[in-house]
Amino acid sequence: MTLKRSPGCRFWALLCMLGMVQGVSPEETLSKHNGPVRSVAYSYDGIQLVSGSSDGTLKLWDAGNHRVIKTSWPGGYILSVACSPQQKRVCSGSSDGIIRIWDPESGLYRSLIGHRGTVNSLAYSPEGSRILSGSDDRTLKVWDAHSGRELATFIGHRGYVLAAAFSPDGSRIVSGAVDRTLKIWDAAGGKALMTLEGHEDYVRTVAYSPDGSRILSGSDDKTLKIWDAESGKVLKTLRGHEGYVRFAAYSPDGGQIISGSDDRTLKIWDAETGQTLKTLNGHEDRVYSLAYSPDGTRLVSGSGDRTIKIWTDFFP
Repeated sequence: MTLKRSPGCRFWALLCMLGMVQGVSPEETLSKHNGPVRSVAYSYDGIQLVSGSSDGTLKLWDAGNHRVIKTSWPGGYILSVACSPQQKRVCSGSSDGIIRIWDPESGLYRSLIGHRGTVNSLAYSPEGSRILSGSDDRTLKVWDAHSGRELATFIGHRGYVLAAAFSPDGSRIVSGAVDRTLKIWDAAGGKALMTLEGHEDYVRTVAYSPDGSRILSGSDDKTLKIWDAESGKVLKTLRGHEGYVRFAAYSPDGGQIISGSDDRTLKIWDAETGQTLKTLNGHEDRVYSLAYSPDGTRLVSGSGDRTIKIWTDFFP
């Protein structure tokens, strides 16, 4: 991707000894990738992890012993990964514009060809029958997860689409782009229902709250915003990061928000008040991607330092 902009674990141990980290440290650091880890996700049952990297590899990990189960080389840098909510399948999006669906046991299941630019974002619909993608070609596409057929193309953003997500009931889609806006779409008809303006720079991450009433976004303007999903009104602006906000998500119960930034930290926020509850230090480069385990007891993060970190001591 051409317009990504940019602003060490002995050092970490030293910080702990000096009391600068307030007791928060990752349970384990995984470092099998040879390039920045751009995307991470848990399987629907929490038994496995998947990671995609700029080294061109997709890795499947055992979430219990943190060993690599399988490595695949799809082609191109891998910018996005997602796990099916009901099946043992994984999809990956690459700089070559191709989305690949993988069966962990048999290997490549299907390739989805249609985008004309890097695939920056992927998401399965809640029921697992559809795949949503966002691309440098300024479009979003919805695909049939079983047949691979393209179901719809969403056109309206005036810049690269960096993030996209389904609503919890699968009826709507939210997207974020280089044009500094979010858009809410009718997932079935492809109509743009609303454009949300308020960020002062690229919108890199979007997510719905578990109950669908709120939308979360993170931007290169170093803020997160919480929006009312129906009216599009900004409810809160969360400030505290000192770098671009690369990724943000709600906890499974909706009570907390997790974010990762170019400032090398993860932050835990109270989803209701917007207060910073905890800052997690440990990465030596920007934090590209985060994911909660399905039960909400673990966090996984992927970074430009080529590592994946597993966190358990993150509750306020």
